[in-house]
Amino acid sequence: MLEVMVNGCSGKMGQIVCDLVEQNEGLVLKCGFDKNVTGEFAFPVFDKIEKITEKPDIIIDFSVPVATLAILEYAISNHIPIVIATTGFTTEEEKIIEEYSKKIPIFKSANMSYDIMIMKKLLQWLAPLLEDTDIEITETHHNRKIDSPSRNCSNAC
Repeated sequence: MLEVMVNGCSGKMGQIVCDLVEQNEGLVLKCGFDKNVTGEFAFPVFDKIEKITEKPDIIIDFSVPVATLAILEYAISNHIPIVIATTGFTTEEEKIIEEYSKKIPIFKSANMSYDIMIMKKLLQWLAPLLEDTDIEITETHHNRKIDSPSRNCSNAC
């Protein structure tokens, strides 16, 4: 049984991730981390790093850059792998994450959508066939996405 911490558990995507973890028989939702502890949770939720008393096997991060970097410090000091699905990092923050990836396993993606992964593969195949074509792609998100459109995701979107 893999014990999970969800960073950003009070947010829209964080709540979805918590629900998915709870539905998976191989996972247990050990705790959450969020600066806005609102509502009632069936698991402990912490709002300050120094208050965390649980040690999960993995952290899933759907938050904002400042929260990602904070929980990343906790992950490094406790040797916990992390999945980062947050967007909007500065170039300097990207470098910090890359440096930390030398110390702990980090899986980072600006988009976790299966549909987007398929679209990227199709575009990789299609792009060489359309060399002389002028195409514009416009990024849109749901109306609750904090950093819509995503900043600095040119290398992963």
